[in-house]
Amino acid sequence: MTTPILGISTEEGMDISGVIYNYLPVKEVEDDFIVTVQNEDVDGGYIFQEVDDWSGGPGVRIQKLVPLPYTPISQFGEGSITTTGTGTVEDAVVLYMYRWDECFNPQNNENCPGYVPPMPVIPKIEIYDVLEDEVVEDATKETDKELIEEREEEENNDEEEEEKERLEIALAAADNALTIANTVSQASVVRAMNTATNITSYYVTQIQGGIYGESVSLHGGTIVDNRKAFRSLGQDKLMNQMIEEQYQ
Repeated sequence: MTTPILGISTEEGMDISGVIYNYLPVKEVEDDFIVTVQNEDVDGGYIFQEVDDWSGGPGVRIQKLVPLPYTPISQFGEGSITTTGTGTVEDAVVLYMYRWDECFNPQNNENCPGYVPPMPVIPKIEIYDVLEDEVVEDATKETDKELIEEREEEENNDEEEEEKERLEIALAAADNALTIANTVSQASVVRAMNTATNITSYYVTQIQGGIYGESVSLHGGTIVDNRKAFRSLGQDKLMNQMIEEQYQ
């Protein structure tokens, strides 16, 4: 009476109260044929043993109920169908009727009398061992003082080299700037010289000339002085003198 045979879990508190079986015997009428359906008891013997004698008759499908007193499932051993004589059993089915007392074991249900709450599960705590930490091991390893000094000296040398390179670059930039300035100054001088040269060419250019005679002629008499203009100029001169005297 295992779980695969019953189709249910064989737990404590399960009792078997009967067996139902059916099968088809296949035989000749005149042949002797006996079928036995049985279940062993774990303490020895059989819990039940049902015998069907088909001798001298035809084989027909049979279905039978074998009532049992409530028997704990733990008492049931191996079940079997055996035959003697000439014939076979086909399409055999064996069903066990049962009842289950859920509170037979109070721990099956918290509502059962005598149920004891289980102890809480204590989570597993991982203990951190600092001595097994690779980072800590690297940090706590013994150091070579000479090696550290060599590394520091190398770093200082590298810094000096970098500083030297920066100075060289700065000096080179200054030289380039002076060179560019000189080049610009020289270019300005050359442009000025070219300009002077071009102007000089205008001074040395010869323009053909001669004597231009007066061609103005007066028609109708002589030129008379404008007395009003003289008077106006005199007044302007007097006004200017008066104004200048105010600032003296």
